[in-house]
Amino acid sequence: MVILIIGLLLIFINPIQNAIIDRLSNRLSTIDYSAAAIEKNNEAQADFEFDDVQSLSIAEVLQAQVKASNMPVIGSIIVPSVEMQLPILKGVGNAVLAAGAGTMKPDQQLGQGNYALAGHYFENKDILFSPLYKAQVGDRIYVTDMTDVYEYQLATKKIIAATDIYILNDIPDQTLLTLITCAEKGSKRLAIQANFVQSFPLENAQDIFQP
Repeated sequence: MVILIIGLLLIFINPIQNAIIDRLSNRLSTIDYSAAAIEKNNEAQADFEFDDVQSLSIAEVLQAQVKASNMPVIGSIIVPSVEMQLPILKGVGNAVLAAGAGTMKPDQQLGQGNYALAGHYFENKDILFSPLYKAQVGDRIYVTDMTDVYEYQLATKKIIAATDIYILNDIPDQTLLTLITCAEKGSKRLAIQANFVQSFPLENAQDIFQP
């Protein structure tokens, strides 16, 4: 009987975990955050040690769900072509990356330099950064701080070594968005870079949810 119970848990634990992640991401993406709340979350303490990030466990996902009301949400990212919408949270701590996209550098600012985000990948799933594998060069990516929307256009998509941290560096005279997720079972990374196109007030963002 014990073996049967353990077997059933192993079968159902991944679907349960994925459902919790999806619900948590959607929940945090649909909250109407005020400018004051975003500013407060930007000042929160955060973990930026991306090298310490491990695969998500069910315990970490459940912990993130408990902490949801206090998550340091600072914006949202939308990739209409692959139907991806996620909250952006400060840092790359385990709870943060169980809920959405995490910022990789402490002082980065939208529309300036190289704004870098990390997220988890789940094979054959449409949660967190998994849809980015379907993104194509030329696709539009929108990032918002709940005040303005920053539009980028996907320029490069490639597999890099986990040690290729140069991808996060600012490049003179370029304004970029960099998205990083796992590849080849964690031994490498998928790196997407997009060029800044324009910014406009969030209130003018009528059709960015359309592919």
